[in-house]
Amino acid sequence: MPGRETPKLSIVPGPFRLLFWSYVFGLGLFSAGRLILLLGNQDKMAGASFVDILTAFGIGLRFDTIIAVWILLPLILLTPWIPLRFSAVRWTSRIYLTVTFSLALLLLLVDSRFYNLLGTHLNFLAYEYFNEGPTFWHLILSDPMFWPFILGWAVISVGIWMIVGRIVTRAAPYRAYARWYLTPVWFLLFLALAFLGIRGRTGLSPIGWSVAYFSDNQFVNQLGLNGIYTLGRATMEEGHDPRLSYLPEKERFPFVALPDAIDSVQGMLSQSNDTWLEPHKSLLRETHQLKPPWGFRANVVIVLLESWSGRLTGCLGFPRHLTPQFDSLANKGILFTDFFANGTRSNYGISATLCGFPALPGRSIMTRYNAAHPFVALSEILHQRGYTNIFAYGGDLVFDNMEGFLTTKGYDRLWGDSFFGKENVFAKWGVPDHIVFRRLISMVDSLPRPFNLTVFTLSNHEPFDLPDSSVQRYRDNSDTSRLFNVQLYADRAIGQFIDQFKSHASFDSTIFVFVSDHTKRGEDRYLLDPVGFQIPLLIYAPGLIGDSGRRVHTVGGQIDVIPTLMGFLGGDYRHASWGRNLLTIPDDSGFAFIDDAANGGMIDRQFIWRDDFHARTSLLYRPDANTDKDRSDINPKAAELMKRRLRLFFQAADQLSTPTTK
Repeated sequence: MPGRETPKLSIVPGPFRLLFWSYVFGLGLFSAGRLILLLGNQDKMAGASFVDILTAFGIGLRFDTIIAVWILLPLILLTPWIPLRFSAVRWTSRIYLTVTFSLALLLLLVDSRFYNLLGTHLNFLAYEYFNEGPTFWHLILSDPMFWPFILGWAVISVGIWMIVGRIVTRAAPYRAYARWYLTPVWFLLFLALAFLGIRGRTGLSPIGWSVAYFSDNQFVNQLGLNGIYTLGRATMEEGHDPRLSYLPEKERFPFVALPDAIDSVQGMLSQSNDTWLEPHKSLLRETHQLKPPWGFRANVVIVLLESWSGRLTGCLGFPRHLTPQFDSLANKGILFTDFFANGTRSNYGISATLCGFPALPGRSIMTRYNAAHPFVALSEILHQRGYTNIFAYGGDLVFDNMEGFLTTKGYDRLWGDSFFGKENVFAKWGVPDHIVFRRLISMVDSLPRPFNLTVFTLSNHEPFDLPDSSVQRYRDNSDTSRLFNVQLYADRAIGQFIDQFKSHASFDSTIFVFVSDHTKRGEDRYLLDPVGFQIPLLIYAPGLIGDSGRRVHTVGGQIDVIPTLMGFLGGDYRHASWGRNLLTIPDDSGFAFIDDAANGGMIDRQFIWRDDFHARTSLLYRPDANTDKDRSDINPKAAELMKRRLRLFFQAADQLSTPTTK
């Protein structure tokens, strides 16, 4: 066309130049939004350095990329195949980018104001305020910053229109052109980059908000997040989380008023040495205990055993002799023989064991950005007693949001695969157990006393790869043989850990707790088969509690670990555990709650109750556990009692952990 420069041959087709510069512009726009948040909260920067701020902005680019790529995704999919030489395509692209970037900026400005007022990014509260109707709009319109806010946004939106227009013009084909066969190549590359950008990382799981938690200053951590991202997480949890609390009001937990449910749970958990501090409101209580007979604060080592099933454990009846080291320890410790995992995944088991909070249908509380935490973690209790809390895992701490969750629970040190040496990473999950244990043993004497060390193992997990063949007993490559071999390896690593620990002076002043996060699934006989949830719990401390060996047959679960362990540590303590001290209740009064992310179950000495919280329920008779025949008609009183207890327990836990509860 007259007056236009001669197009030049380029290796990058015009649509991809448009996408690239639009992405760069989006990052700059979102960084400006982060700067506005920073300028409005300078009073919260105490103790934060300039390097901390730069780090937060750098982390923020990862979350900004997620939003930018979602905005650009329609153009990534369409524009490579629709030539930019058409005026309609250029105008449509310009309008789309201007509108979406302008709305994104609006959300970031709202997020900044939201944070100034409430101290949090956009989340579930935004929906609550919006649902307030006239009250919401009155608050908005009466805000003195409303009109300056709108005017500033309008001015910047005009600037966005101009900049986007420039980007579209520079990408037009009359500036440069590329060979036709380059388009599919660039399309596949951009598609791959878009996938990576949306996931936020190359690890096993997508990026989680915990990535932003690197500083002791909580505002600096929040600075790294993107308000659109947090709002998106809240939207996902509100709209797609199958937890019952997110069903319509008339469909969820129509059992009793929440205070009555809390009172019922208090009655289920109450022990003679408990003083309830918030009747009708929470499970917060003071437990009164004698001080320990040894007269000092014992160290605590909790070993969370990945996928360690009761059905594969020799001391619990499995005949294959796959756990000789664990069985030997059990003969000198306190073994709980009727003990169950709360849920079916690690994030359920970690929160149940370390926080005493039950697994609930839907997303684990570890990964819910919105969740309230109606519990006191073991690490928080021990922190009050002067313990140093350490969490060690040979894998990726971002997985399942472990790092973010545990950071908020008073852990002083979090050691992941980087700490144990990424050069030692083996197979899919991370550093093998024996290397992790060996490194920890080398540091035992340098750990501050008293310490609470939690070690989460990982080798006993699919794909069942062995770091070496020294324990390989089964030579064929069947899934069962691979499972048995890796169980042997995990057991040997435990044995070596304890044997090496014995050579250190702190061994005799340490209480060891071995408990699984969940079982291996796939062999259940029916829905919520208790065999599919049975796990070992072993408390081992020969220097403190003796080595005569003891078997406890009281039914219990992971939520009972905190009060049971605290019974050994002695002394009064304040907590909100959803469990009981299994050593101070009669054998026939124990119970455990289980959950498969959709259904809830309750197990006691005689029965198994299964419930989908709507219509499907059944009562199974444990002595006849090979069948799932419903016995409700034969034992109606037992069915009604277990139904009520299960439903009220789950109702109280879910509603207390859901901030939308009024």
